[in-house]
Amino acid sequence: MNPELLRDIGLFVAVVNEKSFTRAAKHLGMPTSTVSRRISGLEKQIGTQLLHRTTRRVDVTDAGAAYYARCAQLVEEAQLAHEQLSELITKPRGTLRLSCTPDFAATFLAEILMEFAEQYPEVNFELDLSNRKVDIATEHFDAAIRIGRLDDSNLISVRIGVLPLALYAAPAYLKSSPPLRSPAELALHSCIRLHANENGSTWIFEQVEKLKSDKAALVKVDGRFVANNMSMLRQLTLLGAGIGIIDKTIAMELVTQEKLVQVLPSWQLQPVEIHLLAPSRLMPARLRVFANFLKNRFQNKFSAN
Repeated sequence: MNPELLRDIGLFVAVVNEKSFTRAAKHLGMPTSTVSRRISGLEKQIGTQLLHRTTRRVDVTDAGAAYYARCAQLVEEAQLAHEQLSELITKPRGTLRLSCTPDFAATFLAEILMEFAEQYPEVNFELDLSNRKVDIATEHFDAAIRIGRLDDSNLISVRIGVLPLALYAAPAYLKSSPPLRSPAELALHSCIRLHANENGSTWIFEQVEKLKSDKAALVKVDGRFVANNMSMLRQLTLLGAGIGIIDKTIAMELVTQEKLVQVLPSWQLQPVEIHLLAPSRLMPARLRVFANFLKNRFQNKFSAN
């Protein structure tokens, strides 16, 4: 392919992405007039109008939309191929835009980010910490970290570890509550749930010593508190509001301090998987290295397989 044609296709894709000649030119570090002139030349070469231009906005024609659908991936692959063959493979750089829930980020991610930043000083971080599910591609994120079951999507998922979970309660709660010898008896207790729906109200257990039974125990639980934030759930458990599901690595210190007691230790809950989601298998070097770094750290921390 003619190098100039590939460059002009890249300019066209940038204008469509930014919905503006001015913003695209600024992003590319070139004059707006140059971008406009090159795309006009591209339209003449193709023989059709790709963009509707007004003083306030830029819209894609039907032909332009079809052309963009084919060219956007071509441009992305060309850009990433160039990066992967450059020194960035061994020396990642640039800004890594990452989405994650604030609770998980504060509890587990901050320390890992500091380690990565020290090892790769030319990588900067822009973190979006919220519970909303961002649109990674259209909002220009490099990746998102998701905990638990994944929705069906076209995103690429990389399993980076699991969270081992167990049941815990405050000593004061257990002292004033009915005995608890089996999962079925949870029905007599106040259980703090992450979600009020069916998934949040059904806890699935299997025995730690699998020789006793191969059958899983499904228990319907209830309680006065539902909190979709692990820090809040943990705090309510500490205050004696009921029995909560807490990550073992976090609960370990609280058990040592006798602030929490593990409940039903001979039964284990299904661990929760941690995934890194990316828009494409062709990851920029900074993301590819970061994904491997996360996987190593999480698997070491949580002893994931």
